[in-house]
Amino acid sequence: MDPIPLSEGHESGNTGDTPIELLWVTLKDDAPLAPDVDHAEQTYPNIPLELLLENDRVIVQRFQIEPGEWEGIHLHPGNQLYIHIQGGIWSERRGGEQLDPSPFSETGSVGWMDPVTLSEGHESGNTGNTTIDLIWVTLK
Repeated sequence: MDPIPLSEGHESGNTGDTPIELLWVTLKDDAPLAPDVDHAEQTYPNIPLELLLENDRVIVQRFQIEPGEWEGIHLHPGNQLYIHIQGGIWSERRGGEQLDPSPFSETGSVGWMDPVTLSEGHESGNTGNTTIDLIWVTLK
């Protein structure tokens, strides 16, 4: 969004001197997507995540991962949307085997995460040379 001066009479907008970017996630129904699932914050053994928002419908978290860092083996509850604020080379290991880098890790890319159990030995890491900044939206 480009800056909008207050003098233009808009009720909302960017009143600063530099552009901002907004990400909108619109849920289409009033009811939780998976009410019978106990959704908790995403956790990683090696990387802290910042809780941005939690309500009856979503958990929103953000983290940065530096070049060469790996999250550590973890699970995913599913019903998760990821958004690459700053992309990079995002790679995955499953059961100790490194897979090809994700084609969906460019800045601005969005994807869906299905459930992953702890026994799958899943972890992701930054195999590039720039910091990756990522948001998780866990739908409840």
